[in-house]
Order: sequence, then structure tokens, then C-alpha cells
Amino acid sequence: MLGKKKLDERGLTLPEIKKILEDRKEKGELLYEQGIALDHLMKFCKLDLKSAQKLKEELLGIGVSSEIAVKITDILPEDKYDLGVIYAKERHVLDDEETEKILEIVKKYK
Repeated sequence: MLGKKKLDERGLTLPEIKKILEDRKEKGELLYEQGIALDHLMKFCKLDLKSAQKLKEELLGIGVSSEIAVKITDILPEDKYDLGVIYAKERHVLDDEETEKILEIVKKYK
């Protein structure tokens, strides 16, 4: 597209996307796809915006990458197998100590 360039690229959690779409809905009508996305987020978003941001910050604080922190915040894994699925494509393999630390942090926000 002519005249358009990417200004910023970062991962957003589901509650952050929900907030953006709600703000756009207040300003005017959403596109069809945006409306469907907002309906989906209303049904399946597990955390509020503040909790999601705090969880993401805590995960970043212990050395989890930004992409993985967003995925963990969206999915809220319950056990080491769920967490293993999130880390399946990563080169870093979690040891038991890291797994327990992440799961303890996630448990605080459920």
C-alpha cells in the first residue's frame, strides 16, 4: 500500500486488543472482522487489562521473552505440559525450577 509504513511492532495480549477494539467501537462503527474479533474477545478473554499487564511484566522480569510472555498471558497454562506446548518451538528448554516459577506467577492471576 502506498504511503503506509509500519511504525511499531510488538506483541499484544488479548485484553490489550480488546481495549483497543472497545475504544474504536466508542468512536465509530467497527469493520465486520473487528466486530467478530471483539465478540470473540468478550467471550474468551480470561483476564482484565491491568492483571494482564502485571502478569506480563512479572514474566518479563524473570527473563521470559516478550513473545512467550504474551502467549502465557493469553493462555494461562495450568501445568508443565501446557507450558511445554508454548515452549515447543523455542530453542530454550525450561528446567523444573523455571517451570515452577512461571506456573506460580500464573496461578496468582487466575
